[in-house]
Amino acid sequence: MTKKMKQERNGFEPYVMTPEEVFADLDRKGVKYEICDTPIPVLENRVNCGKPLDSGEQMIDDYYYVPKSVVGLHPLMDMPAQGDSMIGADIHEGDLLRMEIGAEPHDGDIVLAEVDREYTAKVYFTDDQRLKWLLPMNDKYSPILLTADKETRIPAVVRSIVKKSPRLSFRECAAIVNRAKDKKRQEGDVFQRVKKAVGEGSLLFWASSSWAVVYCVVRDCCGYEGGMKEFEQKAMNMALPKTFEHVCTKGAVQRTISNHPYMRLPIDKWKDNGASTREIVLKEFLRKLLL
Repeated sequence: MTKKMKQERNGFEPYVMTPEEVFADLDRKGVKYEICDTPIPVLENRVNCGKPLDSGEQMIDDYYYVPKSVVGLHPLMDMPAQGDSMIGADIHEGDLLRMEIGAEPHDGDIVLAEVDREYTAKVYFTDDQRLKWLLPMNDKYSPILLTADKETRIPAVVRSIVKKSPRLSFRECAAIVNRAKDKKRQEGDVFQRVKKAVGEGSLLFWASSSWAVVYCVVRDCCGYEGGMKEFEQKAMNMALPKTFEHVCTKGAVQRTISNHPYMRLPIDKWKDNGASTREIVLKEFLRKLLL
């Protein structure tokens, strides 16, 4: 096994770094970081983002660890969300609500509210008549007016939302890989056509900067999404006839486009924005062969 990878029969398996190796590597590269060494309890109960749920007895299910710097004057705790009344605030089923216990709520804060011994997560708000409300962020639900006949407490104020991160299924991962492979095959076909077109139009190349025109045509006509640096590498590796005079050189495409702003525009707009005749001629020649 090497430092980073170990060879398997069908490829390479990534090497999982130990915490000590990670910290040493970050220190060596001058990357600032904070160690998550302060525990935050995650309550077993879920806070409902819909109709209020019975608060019941609170049980600690797990602990999360955060850097000391994010812990303020009040202790923090996490509770999983359920329901859909807060989707307008990007709170969805299974997200963790990271809350500051005992913090003073202000208008617009998302709070954990206990109304008649039932928990709910809503937006805290005081209207122009000084009436207190708990507001949902989904039109399916009605605001809750806090009146004297309701026993209401605000145990905590939500400070951040920790999005759930489910593991993708094999099918979803395979679909992503297959799309990438298909795109790679299509890209290979494009560069085969580019090679043929460049060979046939070799007399229209006046310098290595001509490859910027090739890049722009491939970008606009063939749907190429790679960067200029990647294109240059592919062009430099292209097996062209020995008689071809103006091969692509490192940085030629990037320099040319940076010095000719019209090349960042669609190729149909070049003529009206300062392109030279020889660039237009090469562009049209390549477009006819590549479309």
